[in-house]
Amino acid sequence: MAFIKEIKWIFILLFLAVGLSAEAAAQPQGADEQNADPPRVSRQLILIVVDGLQAESVSTGVTPNISGLGLAGAMADRVGVMPPDSPESRFYSLLSGVDLPVESSAGGPLGGTLLTSLEKKGVKTALVDGTGRFSRAAEGISHKLTGPFKDDSEVVDRAVEVIKDDKLFLTVVVLAGPGKEKALTGTTSRAYLESVTAADNEVGRLFKQLHINGVYEESLLVVTGTTGKPPMIIKGIDFLAGTKLPPVCLKDLAPTLGYLYGINMPNARGLVMWNALKAGPDRTETFMQQKRINDLSYAYADLIEERARIENEKIMVQEEKARITRDKQSVEDQIAQRDNKISQLSTIITVMKVLGLLGGILFIAALVAEYRILKKRFLFFT
Repeated sequence: MAFIKEIKWIFILLFLAVGLSAEAAAQPQGADEQNADPPRVSRQLILIVVDGLQAESVSTGVTPNISGLGLAGAMADRVGVMPPDSPESRFYSLLSGVDLPVESSAGGPLGGTLLTSLEKKGVKTALVDGTGRFSRAAEGISHKLTGPFKDDSEVVDRAVEVIKDDKLFLTVVVLAGPGKEKALTGTTSRAYLESVTAADNEVGRLFKQLHINGVYEESLLVVTGTTGKPPMIIKGIDFLAGTKLPPVCLKDLAPTLGYLYGINMPNARGLVMWNALKAGPDRTETFMQQKRINDLSYAYADLIEERARIENEKIMVQEEKARITRDKQSVEDQIAQRDNKISQLSTIITVMKVLGLLGGILFIAALVAEYRILKKRFLFFT
């Protein structure tokens, strides 16, 4: 009887196992995926541009808030830039991925930026510019505040008011303090470091407000500078945490954000920072490595072509320099010949003057002699 009971329990267990398997098989494919939490996305993008901020001045002692963001996100302390070394040119490169030509450094609106491209898609953006110099890159956006502001504290106050707009996605905040002090005293002065610390305090105040609003963790935050050698720090859901990036360019930010948020930027010359992004369902590690290799290959080819162009221009300049040298020598020879002729003519004129003077003296002497002779004759007859 005990054996029969054991057989009975075995059949019961087998029946339950088969039933559970059938129930599991009856579940539709992807049921686990349907029940999974949806992927997190950035609710807003805040780009903080500290005019004049240098990578070497970013440290836990001088800039605790910015440094903390770098430790929590991806940071590049070597950022390549192209001339001209002006705040407006660098700001435009940052937002467009294009180096601003020297001839365009002054003039009308500058289109093709992240701000204007998002506005064309119906996405609201804002610029709170403490320098008052960057409005050309933000024509026609939803919020454009260019001051004048009393100081960076007022800039952050206005930025806090602006980001309360729930429909706002991209906000660019420009702090002017370090840039002003850099122009006055340089980047090694105590006054400059104090201005950097003051700007960092304002950055921290902005971060605190994002925490209060409950959107800090869902915000994509970028801190960078303009002139000199600025850092670039990025913290967001799509970016690696606690990562030190290899050298990047200011113009790499725009195409990177363009890729993440579907912003078409066909004129951008920067590279997507694949090595700063997290892998995800739509971009595996292998995919990003292949894209990085592909981008670097094209960049290397462009570099070779640019180098060839520069070498050709160098040859042309050398040839032109040689031609100018020959022309200069020819002109100098002609001048020497003319100087020689002038010298000869001067000698002839001098000789003629001397001869004329001697002739005059002889003529006067002859007149005097003749006068004396005539005088004697006259006296003799008288």
